Amino acid sequence: MTSVSPYGPVDSGRSAVNPAMLNAAQRAAGLDAAAVGIADVLVIGAGVTGAGCALDAAARGLSVVVVEADDIAVGTSSRSGKTFHGGLRYLEQLNFSLVHHAIVERDLMVRTVAPYISRPVPFLYPLTKHWERPYAGAGILIYDIFGLRGRAVPKQRHFTRRGAVRQAPSLDGAAITGGIEYYDVLMDDARHTMAVLRTAAAYGAKVITKAPVVDYLKDDDRVTGVVVEDKLTGQRHRLAAKVVINAAGVWSNELQKLAGANNFSISPAKGVHLLLRGDAIDSQTAILARASDSIIIARPWLGHWLVGTTDTPWDGAKGEPVADVADIEYLLTEVNRYLKKKVSVDDVLGVFAGLRPLLKPIGKDGEATSALSRDHSIIGGPAGLVTIVGGKYTTYRLMAAETIDAAVKSAGLRDVPASPTSSVPLVGAAGYAALVNRFGALAKQFGLPRRQIERLAFRYGSLLEEVLAAGPDDVVLRTPKPEWGDYLPAEIRYAVTAEGALTLKDVMVRRTHLAIELADGGRAVAPEIAALIAPLLGWDEAETSQQVKGYLTEVESDRAALEQLRAGVQSAEAPGRIGDSDGSAPNPGPTR
Repeated sequence: MTSVSPYGPVDSGRSAVNPAMLNAAQRAAGLDAAAVGIADVLVIGAGVTGAGCALDAAARGLSVVVVEADDIAVGTSSRSGKTFHGGLRYLEQLNFSLVHHAIVERDLMVRTVAPYISRPVPFLYPLTKHWERPYAGAGILIYDIFGLRGRAVPKQRHFTRRGAVRQAPSLDGAAITGGIEYYDVLMDDARHTMAVLRTAAAYGAKVITKAPVVDYLKDDDRVTGVVVEDKLTGQRHRLAAKVVINAAGVWSNELQKLAGANNFSISPAKGVHLLLRGDAIDSQTAILARASDSIIIARPWLGHWLVGTTDTPWDGAKGEPVADVADIEYLLTEVNRYLKKKVSVDDVLGVFAGLRPLLKPIGKDGEATSALSRDHSIIGGPAGLVTIVGGKYTTYRLMAAETIDAAVKSAGLRDVPASPTSSVPLVGAAGYAALVNRFGALAKQFGLPRRQIERLAFRYGSLLEEVLAAGPDDVVLRTPKPEWGDYLPAEIRYAVTAEGALTLKDVMVRRTHLAIELADGGRAVAPEIAALIAPLLGWDEAETSQQVKGYLTEVESDRAALEQLRAGVQSAEAPGRIGDSDGSAPNPGPTR
């Protein structure tokens, strides 16, 4: 079907023929097919763990259906610290196994799985006492040793006070004695999760978003599928499967209870991050430092600085975690302990909060699950249902492989091969090395600055030309819009035709990051972007207006504390910390 937008004609159905391109047509076809067949594996949750499970199962040749209550990565998987990392903090906890697995997975992302969206960057650990150098250096040495096999990042370097300030001029030399530099890997969590799911779709997985699970199908006491409610039509559908995987993150205990089991519960912990202007901190390296009660990290991210995180109890709605004034004050105070030129609330562009699922065991197995707040756990029961909870974003692939092993056993499936995903590149990864050598030629071909090509390559990898080909004869589609943070209209359209975006929120919050990158949260540009995607999604004027209204409501909620602080409202106290934190984002488990 061809529609007309302010940017020219668009074909809303053409991409449905490509299984790796997620859109409304693909969703409808997938839902119809899932309703009449029996999948080998049905995954609940399209966060990174659920997406990883879907890819692992599909890559083994199994038939797969993924259902998600809202959008891809809508929960914690789009609200993390946006870093593949080993977790230096876990070394202090003597959790060497977790750190080792995480470093192996981190390096695998850089070398094979997602090289275009995995960017090794230096992190500087400021030393404040002379005894810290041998102590911290020994820990980072272990970090380096774990990465020796097929090294993907450089080894540590030591600096004097003067050398550390030379690396990070914003550091207050009077507050430090020196520094140690090590490497971890920056990424874009929401887009990475989406790429994992698109890759699963390329191998045959049916991806159905906006379809919450409202009940289970059962044969006696065995789970044999789910009942979902299509949020776009209100209709309910029965989807049968040989085994169901519950990868719903902070919602996983509710879904297990719905199936008739209750052997764990989750106490969500909130982690808040701030996005600062690019000139707020002058440094050639990210900074990881001790906070008053944990650690604080400021990392460069897409031309900005990302600062986090907090770790506080959350008893509000699981789908709507928000920062409060105390969270923002805490982060600014802790990072300013190390900076000569202090950052202020005026430097903050955006703020977001995510939930880390901390496990609280129930019953006689309580002692065995005491460490699950840091490590993942695979829980069986009732028959036909396998639940995966906990873990780190960085180890999602390993978690998924173990979960599918358990699911295959639960379903009694035979002759299923081992996981191949350590050698399966995500969509956009194939041919990326050659693409890098063509940046200059592509800039000339499409009439864009080289920096734009580099930015697009980080987002799309070798699919960059596919994005730009969306409007080959329409220069407007390929012209960066400064008021949109230099995003191209072609990118906005591609989010709908190929990346599964079905609402304005999906586009503004997860396919792009306009909600946090623009100082007004994207309020001013929301109507124009809604008008661009409306023909693609069949919205009339009333629906388009409602989409804008819904987005603005969410922005106001997310930014309420930031606006209060800008208006001079102070908190009564700093947030209290809970649990263990390695300075990364709260565990980005899947969405429901």
